[in-house]
Amino acid sequence: MIPRPINMRTELLPAGGSLDHQIEQSAGSLRGGWVSGETDVDGHRWKLTVPGNPDALLDDDSVVAASQTDDRMPYWAYVWPAALPMAKAVLRADWPIPSRVLELGCGTGLVGLAALQRGHHVTFTDYEPLSVAVAKHNAEQNGFTQLEARTLDWREPLEEQFPVIIGCDLLYQENHFEPILRLLHRMLPPDGLCWLGDGGRSVARRFWNLASEQGFDVEVLDADGELLPTPTSDYQLFVLRHRRTS
Repeated sequence: MIPRPINMRTELLPAGGSLDHQIEQSAGSLRGGWVSGETDVDGHRWKLTVPGNPDALLDDDSVVAASQTDDRMPYWAYVWPAALPMAKAVLRADWPIPSRVLELGCGTGLVGLAALQRGHHVTFTDYEPLSVAVAKHNAEQNGFTQLEARTLDWREPLEEQFPVIIGCDLLYQENHFEPILRLLHRMLPPDGLCWLGDGGRSVARRFWNLASEQGFDVEVLDADGELLPTPTSDYQLFVLRHRRTS
């Protein structure tokens, strides 16, 4: 099963969206424009600005060039299926408050908003500078201030550690697995926790195996937080911790 992106106009912004020109001051104009509306996640209502037509970005000259040189596609502009259940899970997480949370591949920032709502300090990161600008805009327009936003290439981890690292819909290409795990070895402290939400991609099973081989204890949870014996074809949350040696 290949998860499809959420239709942002009908599912994420069910009340309909209006054009948002304010974001152009920080992120610039966008092919297809920007649309803004309100979305409800587990009883919390947030204003969200997203690309009005993400598919239009596929024809952007910079995107075409990037896809040819570095296999880059504008996946950040879509909200993928795991984002909503993972945001709900983050809202109910029992991490100590406040925790310093690093979000990998932040996209438009929906999951990071859930962490901010819980009172955590969130560092939004993505490979695409435009994604980082959008996530920052979405956080600030909802009144959140305890945040940072920066670009991050997983192949070049920061010399910094975070007790909680999260990411959503990152496990869609096998060549991402090694960079993600190397980053976690560097940036996740010995007692740290990593949550990676996935929409049920079959390739994610290989990540589950590889992470275990590389010294992580990995649990898989369903949308209700129940432990699964193995990865599944539905939404799943991979919970990683460094394996403790006796």
